[in-house]
Amino acid sequence: MPTPEQVQQYDELGYFIAEDAVDPAVLPELLAATRRAKKKVRSGRVDVYTHWATKENSEPWAIRGLLAPEFEEPIFAEHLLSRPIMHYVHYFLGDELRLGSILIFTNPYHEDWGIGWHRDFGKDVRNGTEEEEMAVLNRPLYSLRWHLALVDDACLELVPGSQRRYRTDRERECLANDRNGDIPGGMAIPLKAGQAVFWKGYAIHRGVMKKDVERLTIGASWRQHTPEEDQPEETDVRFKWRLRDDVRDVLPEAMKPYYDRWRVLQLG
Repeated sequence: MPTPEQVQQYDELGYFIAEDAVDPAVLPELLAATRRAKKKVRSGRVDVYTHWATKENSEPWAIRGLLAPEFEEPIFAEHLLSRPIMHYVHYFLGDELRLGSILIFTNPYHEDWGIGWHRDFGKDVRNGTEEEEMAVLNRPLYSLRWHLALVDDACLELVPGSQRRYRTDRERECLANDRNGDIPGGMAIPLKAGQAVFWKGYAIHRGVMKKDVERLTIGASWRQHTPEEDQPEETDVRFKWRLRDDVRDVLPEAMKPYYDRWRVLQLG
């Protein structure tokens, strides 16, 4: 459960770092599973949904589909349901939940790689007026996300406090055109292995990875379930694999109700 200071920082700056989001005894097992999953993807044995830096070199920078049976790694579902994580999730989102996501962020080996400055606005207008942008930023919190570093990681950069305000002229330029440029106030969020950063995707952020600096970080989230507000949605292409008939059967029993709530909203 977050401290009052963490809650205040999350609200004002858009992030806080937690020391207790994973059981230290589980961390080596999660690291080993992550390395196995990356090896399977790089070798071509498994590819449920992978973000490739270059397909020709089989170099991933983000690996999805970790709950699919072909990965044979139940520990990823166990992490989502773990007591340390759920303490945070229930505090911020309440008890009514539906399945979010879990993936591996990693470094391609052949070149430096980065995802330029952006906000996670989904299908909302990304370059709207101040009124349009503030309408998105002022929505109640409906998702909780975190990055859990399995090895030391300083790849996530964000602009603290930008989740509360309209973009500056320089931020507008970087979001639209100069996506790898420098933004005043932008900063890296360094994590030691075992630390997690809980952060808001509406903050202006980017990922910067080096080919010779190992990155093995779990990115995950839960979604709030609000039956009176949730509407059917076209299935995100990144999650269509979850509609397969063989996925639900391998999930822990405790996860199946959350999965079912997600599935019933899909039009795919």
